[in-house]
Amino acid sequence: MDNWPLIESYYKTAGPIDQILKSFDQFIEEKIPEIVEEYSDVECNNNVRIKLENVEIFKPEIVEADRSARLRLTPMEARQRNINYAGAIYLDIKLYRKDVLIDEKRTYVGEVPILVKSKYCNLNGLSEEDLIEQGEDPLDFGGYFIINGSEKALITQEVLALDRILISETSGVVKAQVISVKGAFKGKVKVERNLEGLMYISFPSSPRKLALVELLNALGIIKEKDIVDLFSDEKVINNEILLNIDKIGCTTEQEALDKIGKAVAPSQTQSYRLRRAQEVIDSFLLPHIGQDKKDRAAKAFYLVTMTTKIIEKVYKLREDEDKDHYSNKRLELSGKLMENLFRYSFKHFVNDLKFQIDRTISRHRKLNITTVIRPDAISDRIRFAVSTGTWVANVTGVCTFMDRMNFIAPLTNLRKVKSTLDSQRELYEARDVHGTHWGRLCPVETPDGPNCGLSKNLSILSRITTDVRSESILKTIDIEEIKL
Repeated sequence: MDNWPLIESYYKTAGPIDQILKSFDQFIEEKIPEIVEEYSDVECNNNVRIKLENVEIFKPEIVEADRSARLRLTPMEARQRNINYAGAIYLDIKLYRKDVLIDEKRTYVGEVPILVKSKYCNLNGLSEEDLIEQGEDPLDFGGYFIINGSEKALITQEVLALDRILISETSGVVKAQVISVKGAFKGKVKVERNLEGLMYISFPSSPRKLALVELLNALGIIKEKDIVDLFSDEKVINNEILLNIDKIGCTTEQEALDKIGKAVAPSQTQSYRLRRAQEVIDSFLLPHIGQDKKDRAAKAFYLVTMTTKIIEKVYKLREDEDKDHYSNKRLELSGKLMENLFRYSFKHFVNDLKFQIDRTISRHRKLNITTVIRPDAISDRIRFAVSTGTWVANVTGVCTFMDRMNFIAPLTNLRKVKSTLDSQRELYEARDVHGTHWGRLCPVETPDGPNCGLSKNLSILSRITTDVRSESILKTIDIEEIKL
């Protein structure tokens, strides 16, 4: 059977880099407004407050030296003039002092690089004849940035799945861990069973040795019967939990919170310690579930699930967890990578905004929006990251020059998948071909040397989905809200 007509029809409906363009469009249309919403209310010193809202991204434009604006900037012109192919970011900014509105303005706050052939590109929707007239190759796939006239491609990053429980065993000690993410915060929550059968938990800012029973007490579950009822009726699971309760013992909610408080706020008053302990539990313990007091019960159920999986692993009721299984991996496309970079840059912009306001007040100058906004705070960081390939958290090799050696070379660049694991270590199981790669990744296309098996390529018909809002899924299955 000749399969090429099938492949040809597939690429007529969806191009080879369709997922890269869709991911970037989602970043512009959904993720940027979400990030701005996270920092919408900025509290400053001296009773000053800033309100940020109604973000808008424009298609690439050019402003000449004589300030005469041109409405369109094409990728070819950006290449020829060694400039950035980027769209302006505008925000509605309101400045309050002592809850009185003193200034209000829609202003330019920076620019974001625009992916060629995406929705916000000036080439989007043009016919073949129009593309040729603009000096573009009608067979060009797009999917790259133009920074200082150079074409830059983002390399898809392979990472461990977030908000997913993974079980591991080392020298008889069984651990369940989850990387919990909420906005810019990313923290590892780990439940560990030692050789004596006792369960301990660690999360950002937690005490060094915090027993699972103590944390459940701090979450409001203080009776032994209530703790046992959370778990399955399996005999081995009940025995393990009763052992922990017997060895550790239940305490009041206040005593459990105070133990956490002594670790995060030593030498402070009890009332302050209790308040800090509650803040740590709400903010840093499984933040993807929620960060309010009402979410503590859901967090307790999640910890119970992690503990149950550990006990099942100990008693051989659960198979070994395979980190290299592709269900435990996620691929970060252009949209996710730009989301991480924009969140980092926008956070710096907000901090710089606070600094400029404090400096203006300390120098007794008139406070207005024009004097405190510095657009370079966003633009410079994004431009530097895309130019050098050094991303958030010093991850390197995320962005590279487009290879134009032949027609296939840029396509290979854009469909490359790079693991974030250290390439200097030799014996990685992650380098091996895994059964779940079948139909998703090419088993042959990988470089020689230290990146062998860590740098891969998507197979010819594989596609990557973009983020889906959980609200739409819950609506489909007719559930109003679910935490686990």
